[in-house]
Amino acid sequence: MKTKKALPALLLIAGVLTASASFAQGKSKMAAPAAPASASATSPYMQVEEWKKGDRLPTEFRDRQYVIDDWKQYSLPAPRKGTHWVGVGANYYLVTPSGVIQQVGAGT
Repeated sequence: MKTKKALPALLLIAGVLTASASFAQGKSKMAAPAAPASASATSPYMQVEEWKKGDRLPTEFRDRQYVIDDWKQYSLPAPRKGTHWVGVGANYYLVTPSGVIQQVGAGT
């Protein structure tokens, strides 16, 4: 009698252990692939770069998301007519519409 009750229990335990082992192996195979080196090297968002007065800010950083409208909040001087402040990382750049940097600001 005892063997009839023990056999299904042993089969159930063996099935659970087999499933757990295969899941653990499959999980290690499913790890996220590393980004190709060329993709991260060409992305402008991965590069930490500082520009100086007279440089042209890359087009990617002239997008609306980088423009600083509330320049007073960052302790920046008022932008001159035809220019606006752009924040990239911890740096602020006063740029013309064509992207030429007129001033580099420290801000806060």
